[in-house]
Amino acid sequence: MSARVEKDVCRHLDAAERSCRCLVPGDDELRRALRYRRQWVVEPIAGLFVRRETWRALNPAERTMWLMRALGETHPTWRFCGASAAVAYGLPVTWGLLTHVFVLGPSGSRKKGVSGVWRRSISDGDVTSVGGLRLTPLWRTVFDCLATMPPADALAVADRAARLSGSSARQVCEYVRTAHRGRRGVRRALGTAALVDGRAESGGESIARHTMHELGFVEPELQVWIKDPVEPKKWFRVDFLWVLPDGSIVIGELDGRQKSERPELMGGRSAIRVMQDERLRESHLTALHPAIVRFDYDTARDPERLGALLERYGVPKRTREPSLPRATRTIRAELVLSDGQWTLVTEEVLA
Repeated sequence: MSARVEKDVCRHLDAAERSCRCLVPGDDELRRALRYRRQWVVEPIAGLFVRRETWRALNPAERTMWLMRALGETHPTWRFCGASAAVAYGLPVTWGLLTHVFVLGPSGSRKKGVSGVWRRSISDGDVTSVGGLRLTPLWRTVFDCLATMPPADALAVADRAARLSGSSARQVCEYVRTAHRGRRGVRRALGTAALVDGRAESGGESIARHTMHELGFVEPELQVWIKDPVEPKKWFRVDFLWVLPDGSIVIGELDGRQKSERPELMGGRSAIRVMQDERLRESHLTALHPAIVRFDYDTARDPERLGALLERYGVPKRTREPSLPRATRTIRAELVLSDGQWTLVTEEVLA
């Protein structure tokens, strides 16, 4: 009997894993058998099960998706919102914010549900289906993140949404202002939306840029193309770039695993090849005599450390506050040497 039950448990867990979801047992007997095997089966939310080893191998975003797929099966009328919906849309959510699965509750409710489910109240009833999951619409999800998340983390979400949709900062602000007038968090959301720039290629870049803004530094140009001074037929692209008043340049590079893990940033190269190319690129860039400041994700989040680093490399502070959010979208920025002076040339379109 025990061997039969063990085989049955494994069969159901295998089927759930193939679908990248937690197991929802179909009867009390299977549920009891799963709970009896706590040494190697975990129950992250009451009634949902997964192998302990499998669960440990998942990052927080992947765990959120596994939970949502299972909860969507047991609660087919639920709509996921906030950080959970953002993950389902493929937006970069800081892992530390994925503490619960966020779902919509009745109007006026805002309470923590049991076993890691947090109910929120949203008045509108719009729903979008993505991968079989019922979600709040994309831009409603972005607004919820802008209105509730720490601003740097919210900017990462909004930047990616702007990148996917080709929206400008002014368009995002106009959406927030018109679609959510009078709602809680609008002022907070507008403050962050004004900084939106879809050129950011990772959440870390967005977070770093928000830290720079809060510290009062001049806004960097993003994803700037530079002709290889050693092999002129090649071009490099850098994360951040400043042209200083004296004509010198400062290049900012965010070191992170994403550049050697995300396929869309690797261009078909192996992780080792990506690192080799990065070293070669930097060795060639030194021929331009730039100041190259490298920092990691933890530094990007730390105003004291990032601020001291940028000051040491001579990045200037703003002399006046930015004007209205940009109505244009930069599709290409290049560093050009003209009459012995470095100049940034940008190609922009009205978004």
